[in-house]
Amino acid sequence: MDESEDSLVVNSKDDSSGKDAEHIQEENEQEEEKSEKILRLPFARVRHIMKIDPDVHHASQEAVFLITKSTELFIESLAKEAYAHTAQGKRRTLQKKDLDSAIESADCLAFLEGVLDT
Repeated sequence: MDESEDSLVVNSKDDSSGKDAEHIQEENEQEEEKSEKILRLPFARVRHIMKIDPDVHHASQEAVFLITKSTELFIESLAKEAYAHTAQGKRRTLQKKDLDSAIESADCLAFLEGVLDT
């Protein structure tokens, strides 16, 4: 083999390892997407909080899942609404006054009025 043939062999090896690396990276990304948690709040903690209520004797997994997911969506909605007030004030840090403004401006959050006054 002369030098040009050696370089072709080396280049073909590098090319195949590059494809293998890309393939492995794609597989890892797919696995990460699959393993991404459905819930962000701790399931066991929500179950424990639910059982603090004396009227709750047993909570099925499905019920705890739905309460957990609903709580996450509620927190997300409240945070987005409060951040809108933060952005209006041309700030980047969400403050208590932004939460208060969000609660006052959104009718669906009226049940929270006065909760933060402590």
